[in-house]
Amino acid sequence: MPVRHVTPTLAAFLVGLGSASPAYPCSRVLWDSGTGQVFVGRTQDWTERANSAFRMYPRGIERRGAVADNPHIWISKYGSLALSAYDEGTHEGVNEMGLSAHALYLAGETDFGKRDPRRPGIGVMQWVQYYLDNYATVAEAVAAQKNDAFQIEPLILPNGFPTLVHVSLSDKSGDSAVIEFIGGKPKIYHDKRFTVMTNEPTYDKQIENLKQYRTFGGDKPLPGERTPSDRFVRAAYYANGLPKTTDRAEGAAYMFSVIRNVSVPFGSPDPNKPNVASTIFRTVQDLTGDRYYFESTYAPNVVWVDYGKLDFSKDSTERELQVEKKILSLGGDVTNQLQPAKPFVFGMNKD
Repeated sequence: MPVRHVTPTLAAFLVGLGSASPAYPCSRVLWDSGTGQVFVGRTQDWTERANSAFRMYPRGIERRGAVADNPHIWISKYGSLALSAYDEGTHEGVNEMGLSAHALYLAGETDFGKRDPRRPGIGVMQWVQYYLDNYATVAEAVAAQKNDAFQIEPLILPNGFPTLVHVSLSDKSGDSAVIEFIGGKPKIYHDKRFTVMTNEPTYDKQIENLKQYRTFGGDKPLPGERTPSDRFVRAAYYANGLPKTTDRAEGAAYMFSVIRNVSVPFGSPDPNKPNVASTIFRTVQDLTGDRYYFESTYAPNVVWVDYGKLDFSKDSTERELQVEKKILSLGGDVTNQLQPAKPFVFGMNKD
């Protein structure tokens, strides 16, 4: 696999991931409607557009870990529709079986451990894609992660900062898991109750904090700050109160109503809150209806891909839609606007 150098835009994107101070936030919410419909919503909060693009991957792609030594090698078992960031890697997506994965920032505590070249490795920008390529359910992905078959290598920037993220998994049964690397080891939180994920602190602390608030056992009122902990509580509260629906589009709208509530509006940054950035886009995945929605905060329109209609067969070709760049000219169903694309090359460190 050719070495992919760190681009200036990617460096700008990831500096916040590696620094304990300017870590940039996101939010993810899973909602099982109770009527056979399951949705996952996400906000991407950042300081600029990330050139996010829909990327369709067919089955049967041979992957190599984006590491210099002893790359882990696999062949994709399932096709997937992903969102790439800066043309360097996957930061969220869903596969044809309904397994969903999202990478969010956990800058203060994440530690993947020192790279051991005797062990197979993958690049951190491939972590989400690895799950989408290989597993149909959260349970399968969690069991595989416990086997610890490979190491994840953070992307080291010229300033010495690594990329530090945790990952959420969801599937069409409503199952959920959050995976964090602490002290070089994976810490896995696997339970259908774990429907919300934001950023720091670690997930165990977020769960304990939630218990202080009304509806979750405590007496504190609903918080209103933009911090990860406050967004976690609000997302859990509003998702818990959503009405049941059997209408697919209505369910997606309900999910959007929650993640819009935990979004960060445009405005001047707060020097006292360096871990807060404006929301640049929102997504909703309809895991049971095979539809993937995208909403840029730089445009008033929502678009979607019906990924159940895509050709994920081994003989198919990779496809792409530069959705963030083209959002002002797009509207509604853009499934047929994904165009053939060259094979994607994941970012990796310089030799």
